[in-house]
Formats: sequence, C-alpha cells, structure tokens
Amino acid sequence: MTVENRIVESARADACIVGGGPAGLLLGLLLAKRGARVIVLEGHPNFDREFRGEVLQPSTSRLLDQLGLLEYIFAQPHLKLTDGLLRVRGRVAGKLDFRKISPEYPYAIWMPQPIFLEALAKKGASFPGFTCWMGAHVNELVEENGVVVGVRGKRHGKEPFEVRADVVVAADGRFSEVRRLGGFETEYESHDFDLLWFVIDPPPDFKKTIYFSLGTIPSVLMLPKYPNQIQVGLLLQKDEWKEWKKLGVPALAERLRCLDPVFADFAGKLRDFTPFFPLAVIIALVRDWARDGLLLIGDAAHTMSPAGAIGVNVALATAAVAAQEIYPRLGSGPIPRDALANVQRLREADVRRLHALQRGVGRVLQGAGRRASVLRWVAPIMLPLIAHTFIMPRLQRRLFFGVPLPPLDPAFGFRSEAASPAAAPASR
Repeated sequence: MTVENRIVESARADACIVGGGPAGLLLGLLLAKRGARVIVLEGHPNFDREFRGEVLQPSTSRLLDQLGLLEYIFAQPHLKLTDGLLRVRGRVAGKLDFRKISPEYPYAIWMPQPIFLEALAKKGASFPGFTCWMGAHVNELVEENGVVVGVRGKRHGKEPFEVRADVVVAADGRFSEVRRLGGFETEYESHDFDLLWFVIDPPPDFKKTIYFSLGTIPSVLMLPKYPNQIQVGLLLQKDEWKEWKKLGVPALAERLRCLDPVFADFAGKLRDFTPFFPLAVIIALVRDWARDGLLLIGDAAHTMSPAGAIGVNVALATAAVAAQEIYPRLGSGPIPRDALANVQRLREADVRRLHALQRGVGRVLQGAGRRASVLRWVAPIMLPLIAHTFIMPRLQRRLFFGVPLPPLDPAFGFRSEAASPAAAPASR
C-alpha cells in the first residue's frame, strides 16, 4: 500500500452496510435497535436526490406498522393518497381506490426520499451502535481465504478507510459497485423502455392523486409531489429521449403542449433540457445474493421497474427479512453463505412474481403509447372494462399490498420504546 493510500481510518463493526438508501438504512436501524454495532457507508455527501422511489405503498405501511414505526413516519412531511385515476385520451375511464385494494391500510404515502432517509438515519442515530459515514465510496472488498471480512474505500474522495465486520451488506442500488467487486452474476435483465421524469406546477384545482393516461403518444404517469407539485413520467421507447433532444427545445415544448393541457404553462417556460431526467427502466435479478460474509439486498439484488411504484417497498421488505436472518448470527465471525442465502430463499419467489407482473404492466403501458402497436387501440378500450371487474382490484392488491412477510420478531419493534432519547448527529 502506497503512502498516498495508507488507511487513515479503520473501524470494526458487527455489520457494514454499503449504501444509505431506504433498504440500507432500515436494515441498519433494525440491527442497531437490537444492540448491534452498525456502520452505514453512503456515497453521497447528503440524502438529497431526485426521482428516487417516493411512494410508500400499503405493503410498506403494514411493515412499518408491525415495526411500530408508522406513526413516526407519519410525523414527517408527506402526502396521503387514497385513489388514482385512469385517463383515456384525456377523459377519466377508471379508478384505483386504495380503500378497496387494502382496507387495512387504505392509502399510499407520498414522501420525498430525502425526508424518509433523514427520518431513518435520525432514528438510527438514537442508538449507540449506529454510525453513518457520508461521502464514503467503497472500492475494494477485504477478503481472507475467499471470505469477505470487510471493505476499503475513500471518504470525500481523499481519506482512505477500512471497515471490518461479520457481514458486509450491499445496499448500493441498481449499479452496485459491491456487486461488481463480488463477482455476482445476473440471472436475467431486461431494458424494454425508458421513463422521462420532470416536475411541473399544478394548474388551479388540480386533484392530488395518481394519474395513468393512455391513448396518447407517449403514455403518461402523473404523481403528486410534496408539497404542491406534480411529478410526470413519460414512457418512451428505449433511447427515444436522444431523438427528442436532437429536435430541440421548441419541438419538445410543442410536443408537451399537444400531449396534455396540464403541460402548457411548463412548456411555455421551457428554455433547455435541464428539468428532464431520463431513467432506463431495467428489471434484473441476481442469480445468487450471497457469498461468505457478503449479502446483496434491495436494487443490488433485485432491480424493479417503476411500474406500480413498488421498488422501494420491495427493497424495504427484503431489508426487514435480512435483519432477522443476520442478527442472531452476529458476533461469531463472518456469517457463512448458507445462512445469508436464507434471505434469498424467503424473498426470491415474491420478487420473481412481481417482476412478471411488472413486465406485463409495462408491455401494456408501452404498447398503448406506440403508433404502430395494436395495444394503442385495444388497451384504452379493454382497461376501463377490466377496471369494473374483480380482476383489477385483485391485481392491484397483489401489486400494492404484496404478500405477508415472515413473522417479525417483536424485539425489532419500536412500540415499547419510552420517549426517544435525543438523537446524536446521523452522520459525521
């Protein structure tokens, strides 16, 4: 090791979690709640991030309620959504009603991800074993005889560090560096279309709900964005955004005006491409999620598409299962692969079924927004009819409410807490 790369900070933890997103922070919080020493390594200098999963579906409300965290999350700035509308060529043709889909938790929670992450980090920081290092990028696995025993990297691009732990958990997202370093193979991956995200101000009296618009080219998704904006997603063909940019800003503005009157004011003020964020819609599953001493969770293990806005919810479910599998095995050296693989055994079937459902929904939405597709004419007719049958509520319940997780140990819960102690800083 050269002088320039000499370790200036080293640490020992029970669990080292790479990635301070929803899954990584929830896992760190649950382990710290049980008294474990946890270090979360987050590459960004803060939690500010746009166009990340911000919808907590009823499945997550159920999970948070079981953990005793639901009221804590409700205390953060949020919007509560009780329904959604299916529009066909500008007219309402069907409705999504969370009161019918999941009477137990008849709403979705729209919460900016920075707020959600700060809330999890603050809660974690109330426990002495929880530490979060911001600006910490991992670039090397520490291995001994093929077993992962830690990670190395740099903080703020210049301060080398090493963290050793009984388990390293990769929760660093769809482009996981730890997954690459660990040599994990992807079983399948599909990139069928893209989503073009941007934010607009709502017109007067615009109802705060979820809108799915079909019969237009492209299809449109509109979501309320806290506190008083609309997040818009346009379903584009793969790499179609590059062609749109070649036509220039005036052509894009005119396209938006023709697409929906709600975009008129935004289009009139458009001067460049800065407001737009293209997202490649990728569905992927890693073949094996574990090695000796190393586990993948969240998007690092199973990348979801935005269809149904369930990615964060699936990742949080996997994190809760991982906490229960990891905690009893801490303190005895690196956790073996077979034990960590229990997480995959418990979660993989659900992820595969949701992937299949997302691909089906994606094909319908994508086809409905293509000129040459039969679905452009069939979907706007059939979907409103299906919406009035028993099929749609069942499909929606499966997508938004999910399946029950294995029973959660009450020791991970927060209901019995007295007044929370004053939180130490969530990062340093």
